Amino acid sequence: MFSVIKDRTGTAFTVLWQSVKSFIKNDNSSAAASLAYYSLFALIPLLLLLFFALSFFITSSRSVMQRITMLISQFIPYYGDTILNEVYALARHKGMWKIISIVALLWTSMPLMSTLRTAFYNIFKVEKKRSFLRANVLDLGVILLTLSLLVAVSFSSVAFKKFLVLGGSTVLYDIASYCLTAVVISVFYLVFVPAKVRFSYILAGSVLTTLLWGIIRPVFGLFLSYNPQYGITFGSLKALFIVIIWIYYSFSVLLFGTELIANLRRKDILMLRGLFYETHTDRRTQKLKRKFGRDYKAGEIIFDEGEKGSEMFYVLSGSVRLIKKGQTLRVMQKGEYFGDMALLIGTPRTTGAQAEEDNTSLAVITPENFETLLREEPKIAISFLKEMASRLKKTNEILQ
Repeated sequence: MFSVIKDRTGTAFTVLWQSVKSFIKNDNSSAAASLAYYSLFALIPLLLLLFFALSFFITSSRSVMQRITMLISQFIPYYGDTILNEVYALARHKGMWKIISIVALLWTSMPLMSTLRTAFYNIFKVEKKRSFLRANVLDLGVILLTLSLLVAVSFSSVAFKKFLVLGGSTVLYDIASYCLTAVVISVFYLVFVPAKVRFSYILAGSVLTTLLWGIIRPVFGLFLSYNPQYGITFGSLKALFIVIIWIYYSFSVLLFGTELIANLRRKDILMLRGLFYETHTDRRTQKLKRKFGRDYKAGEIIFDEGEKGSEMFYVLSGSVRLIKKGQTLRVMQKGEYFGDMALLIGTPRTTGAQAEEDNTSLAVITPENFETLLREEPKIAISFLKEMASRLKKTNEILQ
């Protein structure tokens, strides 16, 4: 039991650390900067669309603005009044909500969704397979879903404030707000993540994103309150600069949460990758045995020649004899792998395999894990091709 808890703790730390490394490797800071740039153009249109959407449920424009104010205070806590004044000034024009204006607002928001979708594809190492028309229809659907979520959040915030804050429980209000934010982010991840993942991974990424947002809010406020010369430095652009920095941080956190989800999905790959990159300590070997290992005694058959199979094997301890037509081709030692031909092209086993000594332990690599490993680790793919070429050459020499 203790070893299982220890393994899970170690895996969690590995996934978190790998998320930091992949965040840097995938240049997500630049992606966050691009998203912050597009947000400057999409923020006002989205808020105007939100104003229009809330108008369907609320007749008073003042009540609509109160709900948007609460919403903005959650997601853009500083200088949100400046943005809201611009939104209200534009929304007062009665001709604003013509069909052509709404279409223009939606179209203005499309580049933001497209850039965000591209960032998710890059993180999950998934090829873009959607056509231009289908991708734009999807982005439009995401915008409408985002508006629906914001409408739901605005009404929920009012309900929380009415029943919790007015009831004297500000702590419960904060907890409810964080939970609501985590739920919204979870739905957002479910829509944008371009691969099939467990909901528990989505939830983990959402909780981390919400936590990082919650941590930086008071820190950011403290920085502003203890820097009286800050406004002099940036002059009239102070509010705009604060908004840009906050949006940039928000997208950075969102992409880091995405990295966490992606690495939770590929956590088996993170362990298996060490087979080809790192020197194995006893602790690492035992961890691999518990997760992927199969044990064999001396003389025990692993598979027969001509047998169907789709798994590849890596020798963690002991040795394995490869046999073809009764002739020994090679004895595989610790650190070597076999069974790759059947895994790659789906043919019957070209050789038989038999454990050479007691306590022979093999790590079993499935086709799904191996395909992901080759796709995401080019160095392993090149090393694997070189090893295959060398083995084919030696096999030809033996047969001749």
